[in-house]
Amino acid sequence: MRLSILDIDVDSNNVMVIGPPLVGKSILVRNILYEKVNNGFGGIYITTKDTAETVLDWFQKFNLNGDIKIIDCVSRTIFSDAPDTDNVKRVSIMDLTGISVRINMFLERFWKSGKRDVVIAFDSVSTVLMYLNPQTIFRFLHVLTNRIKSFGAFAFYTVDENMHDDRTIAMLKQLFNGVIELKEEENRRILRYLSPSTRTEWKEFNIVDDRLEVSS
Repeated sequence: MRLSILDIDVDSNNVMVIGPPLVGKSILVRNILYEKVNNGFGGIYITTKDTAETVLDWFQKFNLNGDIKIIDCVSRTIFSDAPDTDNVKRVSIMDLTGISVRINMFLERFWKSGKRDVVIAFDSVSTVLMYLNPQTIFRFLHVLTNRIKSFGAFAFYTVDENMHDDRTIAMLKQLFNGVIELKEEENRRILRYLSPSTRTEWKEFNIVDDRLEVSS
């Protein structure tokens, strides 16, 4: 899958997006979804940090022209009766079975509508790890990543590397066949993409008005 905003070809179905907090991981995956959904992909955004309304406001700010579904794992912790809609499903962040059911529901809905190209953002795995132990999350993600691969979709999972020990990060990396690394170095933000067959050079990027721009 080509990511024009990064000027790279992603050859992995399940990609970890890892870096320190506030480096721009959420903005990156939102920009990826925006680009692909505007080019005909179906989009699924699992949010564990912001409400569905906040996420939708972000996409609508840029006049998104496409089909995006939201799985909101935040609102039910604030308002137990927060309503669902056709495109927004709400579930407790600790209900991994419920999250899986809703992801499968949206994937099947896209499939039945004839839309075979789907991109997914899970933002963020680190938030879920604050509530549940790593082994439970590993089992959940093992099933999910296999489902994504079998469907032929592409998924991006944000992880805050400084929030977890090396053992947890190493365990999580087993699940993904690609990694986008982001970091800050000498007052610059840089990123690169790694997979078993691809290794890009570090590229400088900036975030301007919620849009990620990579230097050529």
